[in-house]
Amino acid sequence: MNRYLLKEVTPDLINGRVANIIGSSAGDKPFIAGDVLFDWTSFEIPKGGARLDSIVVYIMGEDGATAAEQDMFLFFGKTVDGAAPDSLGDGNSAMETGYDFPKALVGGVKLEGGEAGAQLLGPTFGDVLVNAPYSAHGVDGTVIFTAEEGYPSLGTVGNDTFYVCGFAGGGYDFSTGVLSDGGETSDTETSLTTKTVDPRKCFQIGDTVYIHDVDTAIGTVKSMTATNITLNAAIAGGTDIANNDELVNANPIRIKLGFSL
Repeated sequence: MNRYLLKEVTPDLINGRVANIIGSSAGDKPFIAGDVLFDWTSFEIPKGGARLDSIVVYIMGEDGATAAEQDMFLFFGKTVDGAAPDSLGDGNSAMETGYDFPKALVGGVKLEGGEAGAQLLGPTFGDVLVNAPYSAHGVDGTVIFTAEEGYPSLGTVGNDTFYVCGFAGGGYDFSTGVLSDGGETSDTETSLTTKTVDPRKCFQIGDTVYIHDVDTAIGTVKSMTATNITLNAAIAGGTDIANNDELVNANPIRIKLGFSL
């Protein structure tokens, strides 16, 4: 009897470098075709191999609006000589490193934007891409996952570790337009008053929050209202938040992978 698994992967697009998403003066910094959207991000599935049958990707739109109708390319990888694949380099630029990419590669999928592709219409903020069961050329897009042989698993007991990275097929912009209203300098505060854009259109519970000009995250989202973000803990890193600082989401892309085991 077949078993099925739905795995959620939430890449960190900032990864300690807020310039991956936004300019230091809070100006927009859109990606272009061929840019690294996010570096190799690990996930685990049960040992024994699996077949990837479905992909659904949610993409946050610029300033809480519908996301741009652009293609996205996902590549899947496994360990190389028992270690995680090499970093691809900074986001929002062409791939700079990742020299073991050919050995890590398990497969890849193109997610097509636009009404003629595999974009699902409906959301008024963000966008949803899915992989069609067959490409335009009639080729089955299935990817088979088997672990690297001869090396111990990097995953928890009973699991194997695999990786996914993403490249832009066009102009994605992940500015939120969510601004601090009045600022905050207290190192014990967890509540941030916001303005301009409803943060619920740009963040989800658990997402990691930065301000536009500091490479240290201020925390993760616990709850939100139309004019407030409450963090799970006090503002991290002793960061002072000024009035009109833009709050940026490190996790504007959410990937749901459906496997047959």
